[in-house]
Amino acid sequence: MSDAPVNIFTLDISPRWFSLPPFIAIFTVMATSLFSSGASVPVDEALWGLVGLLFVILTVLYGLFIRQDFPKGLFPVQLIAQGLLLCPLSLRFGARMFQWLGVTMTVCGAVVLVVLYYRSRIVSPDGGYVMVPPELDKLPLPCAYTDKEGNVLSVSDALLQLAQMPRTIATGGKITSLLPLDQDTIDMEGKTWKILQTPLGNDTYYFQLEEVRDGVVTLPSHAEGEIAFVDAATSLCTRTYAARRVGEELYRIRRYQRWMSAALLRMVFRGNNAPAKEDEIFNAYCRFIRATTRVTDISCLVGPRDILAVFPETQLDRAEEIMGRLADFVPHVQEQLAGFDGAAEIRECVAFWGSPSEDVLFEQVLEKLDKALGI
Repeated sequence: MSDAPVNIFTLDISPRWFSLPPFIAIFTVMATSLFSSGASVPVDEALWGLVGLLFVILTVLYGLFIRQDFPKGLFPVQLIAQGLLLCPLSLRFGARMFQWLGVTMTVCGAVVLVVLYYRSRIVSPDGGYVMVPPELDKLPLPCAYTDKEGNVLSVSDALLQLAQMPRTIATGGKITSLLPLDQDTIDMEGKTWKILQTPLGNDTYYFQLEEVRDGVVTLPSHAEGEIAFVDAATSLCTRTYAARRVGEELYRIRRYQRWMSAALLRMVFRGNNAPAKEDEIFNAYCRFIRATTRVTDISCLVGPRDILAVFPETQLDRAEEIMGRLADFVPHVQEQLAGFDGAAEIRECVAFWGSPSEDVLFEQVLEKLDKALGI
């Protein structure tokens, strides 16, 4: 097994990062200096230190809002940061007319930020406040958020499609209209789903459906001309179906400013081995991958011993953690390894895509990973 996997990090920088407070501060300093006069007032070093510390904290908060895709919070944080900076700058350059402007900007920014915070909360039936969860409509998982009374606050399109219920009826209704909470599983669209429930604090609950698998997926029957979804020998998606699914994910992360990770795994055999034995081990490993990954993940064959795995809504560090588990394959194919005298190892590389600035195609994803992994 390879101890040094190849990792690449591919992230398209959002233009919002160029609006961080330190960049905008350049224009603030230039504008203040244009109105400088000889009546400058010395500014205590302690005040500069305090303003600098607060400016750094606000810059970090601004960056967090960008990462969490919360654009509404960017303007008030920017307003506070530049307002704080204006206060000592106006004294230092003798531009006293900007002093109260800085104070006003800081106060207004703080008020707007507080209003945004309270508007992101709703009143619960007992008069308290419950944090409104992020919108789940485009999340490719059958999931929902509820308050402590079981009222649905947010629900994904995937769950609505399984339940065959319109959003207008589901949102604000009871979770029991979507999921039977007195059962551990539910049958929908010919599949059995396990109902997972997790308390999140603030009197909110998260529900998610997870497909129950028997371990090996059989090839479904399909008419001539239809797309086969699963390869019978490996239980992985067929390349044609995976290309379509990955294309949909690439479109979604660009349109909705989301992200995904992808990995290429290559099983390498060493020694003189019977091809049939190598196929047996490799197919067992493929079934292990299919049984281990989430139902929303996409895995398919892209070469004789190559597997492409795509993880929607997964950051790079989480994908690398998953790869670490998948690379440790020996305990899961012990039966197939019996009587095998050669050696086998997994080589892998991982890439991350976030909000690409232009269209990315399935073949481009595969080409980048294949180039990074090498021979």
